[in-house]
Amino acid sequence: MAEALPVLPLDDDDYWADPYPILAELREDHRTAVTPEGIKAILRWDDAEEIKKRPEFINEGLEYIEARGFKPGDPLYEWRRYSIGAQNGEDHRRLRSLVNRALTPKSADKVRPVVRQHVRDLLERHAGDGGFDVRQHIRIVPFLSIAAFLEISPDEAAEVGAKMKGGSGDAFGPNVTQEIRDKANDTFAAVMEFVGELVEDRRREPRDDLLTRLIAAEEDGDRLSREELIVLFTNIFSGAVETTSSVMTSMFMEFARHPDQLELLRSAPDDLVRGAVEEVLRYRPGFYASGNKTTQATELAGLHFETDEPVTTIIGGPNRDPRRYDDPNRFDITRDPTLWSFTFSMGPHFCLGQALARAELQETALAIAAHTRNLELTAEPRWLSRVMVNHVDQCPIRYEFVP
Repeated sequence: MAEALPVLPLDDDDYWADPYPILAELREDHRTAVTPEGIKAILRWDDAEEIKKRPEFINEGLEYIEARGFKPGDPLYEWRRYSIGAQNGEDHRRLRSLVNRALTPKSADKVRPVVRQHVRDLLERHAGDGGFDVRQHIRIVPFLSIAAFLEISPDEAAEVGAKMKGGSGDAFGPNVTQEIRDKANDTFAAVMEFVGELVEDRRREPRDDLLTRLIAAEEDGDRLSREELIVLFTNIFSGAVETTSSVMTSMFMEFARHPDQLELLRSAPDDLVRGAVEEVLRYRPGFYASGNKTTQATELAGLHFETDEPVTTIIGGPNRDPRRYDDPNRFDITRDPTLWSFTFSMGPHFCLGQALARAELQETALAIAAHTRNLELTAEPRWLSRVMVNHVDQCPIRYEFVP
């Protein structure tokens, strides 16, 4: 009889406060685990990489949110129906090819001066506060960056941001309540209605912006449908704000905890900025997990999977696997930045906005190095429990501003 897999303590607040010792023990002693719902969980790098490379494992679609209580007709359900993250095979390839040209490292470079200026202004404005909360204030930076990237007006960006303020990230987490469902449905209904108005406005009066170019994008006579345009736009907008602001907050936090690493970055910013960003992404990933399902019965990681069986990869597991990283619990910006982490996933669903996120994070790291001295935490941040996007409740810091 096969040994029962250990259960990840996802209902325990202590796990979310610091999951890495628990993940390390499970990864070494058992290789895999299961969630409280019985979903098999992957913890090692090689197994996580294999899932993303093997064709019999595909991204979870509508069943992912059905398991969280959403049903046809719900705004979030209908949004997910057209989301690029829920598509596979030819549908996914078609959507991806139509938007890839707009989300390149070169196109992302135009947000660099925006990020650089806004982070500097933020640091100057709050210098001497003694309790500047990064978590509360940093969100404006990726928000303004994505507005610049999408080339929408400040008023349009503010309207989208206001409608998204109700929150939706928790709807994809491991513990969805009716209150979370109601809030997410209200948010998605408002956002999709407004973005639909933006699409119609651009059809009537085209502009030289990304939304107009997406409307005009065509491949082999195929264009994005109205629903695909709306969902893709909100995908890019929401994904670029919540997870990026989370990692930005983590960057401040880890530099405050590791002043030697921040000093290293100051000593050679051009040489080390890429490594600094990749290390923050590895050490503090924006998402807690990545979901897949099987297309046929198969074996992986010493486990048997039935057809259509879900499987989750706990990103903190492979990101701190000693088989891939030396001393993985050490925060070290001198690691080889080409030894990528699992934070942006890999394979066909490699994060669509990773180039934009990396550009924003690099400029944030450079601004911290250039414009702060004696950076320190003034209180210990607390990681929130049972969320999809990893983030702390607050991150209060103190520093001296350098013009």
